[in-house]
Amino acid sequence: MQTVLDIDLDFFLDRILYNSDEPKGRPDNRHYKVDTIESAFAFLHEQCGLPPKATFPGHCCIHHKEVFFKWKMMIRDGILKVPFKVIHIDAHADMGFGNASCTYIAEHFLAKPPEQRKLPLSGGPWAVNNCNFLAYALASRWISHLTYVTHPQYEDDIQWVHMKDFSSTSGFVQMKLFKIGFTHRLSNPLDVKKLPFKAEPDIPLDVISRSQFRTNTLPDFVFISQSPNYSPPAADKLYAQLCKIVKPIG
Repeated sequence: MQTVLDIDLDFFLDRILYNSDEPKGRPDNRHYKVDTIESAFAFLHEQCGLPPKATFPGHCCIHHKEVFFKWKMMIRDGILKVPFKVIHIDAHADMGFGNASCTYIAEHFLAKPPEQRKLPLSGGPWAVNNCNFLAYALASRWISHLTYVTHPQYEDDIQWVHMKDFSSTSGFVQMKLFKIGFTHRLSNPLDVKKLPFKAEPDIPLDVISRSQFRTNTLPDFVFISQSPNYSPPAADKLYAQLCKIVKPIG
C-alpha cells in the first residue's frame, strides 16, 4: 500500500493561526518565528526517516487544497492507488472543523456510492478548501489510514462529527450519512449524537505530537504546501528548500 507524506509549511512556525474563516493576506513576520532550515530538515531526516539528499515524486503546492486535486488526477492516471496511507504533518487537521462542508458531506456527498460521489461547486460554502480537503478525501474512501502529526501548540481541531462515537479521540474516522435537513432539528449541536445515521467504514486515525512522531517507512509521494494565508513571508525560504526534496510528477 502506498504512503503519502503531506507537509504544510505552517507546521514549522512557533504559533498556530486559528481562524473561523479563511484568512486574507499573509501573517505578519513580526508575530511568527520560523524554524531554521537546519531544524526543519533534522525533523524530516531523524523523525520522518527521509535520507539526506533523497528526492521523492510528488508536488509542491501553493494552497493546501491543491493537494486534493493532485491526488484526484494521480488516481485517475493510475499513479496513486486507492486506498493509500497519509501522514499529515500540519498545524491544522484540515477535516472541516467549524466548516459548512461537514453538512454537505453528511447529507449529500455520502448519499452516492464512492465512485459516483460528486464534489460541490467551487466557490460555495461547501466547496473543497484548505480547511476541509482531507475530509473530502476520507469521504471519497481514498485513505486507508491517517496519521496526523500535530504542532507543539496543538489544540484539538478534529471535526468530531466525522469521528467514531462522535469523539475526536476515538482513534477512528467514521463518516456518517444523515437525512437531509438533520441540522435544522438540532437545538444543541451535541444532539446530533441522538440521530440515526448510516456509517461509512472506519478509518484508523493516529494523532501524534511532533516530539513523539517517528517513522522509518519511506513515502511513495511527498507533497509540500506553502499555505501563504497561514505562513508569513519569512517562511518562504524554508518552503523553497523543502521543495528540493520533491520531484514533480508530470
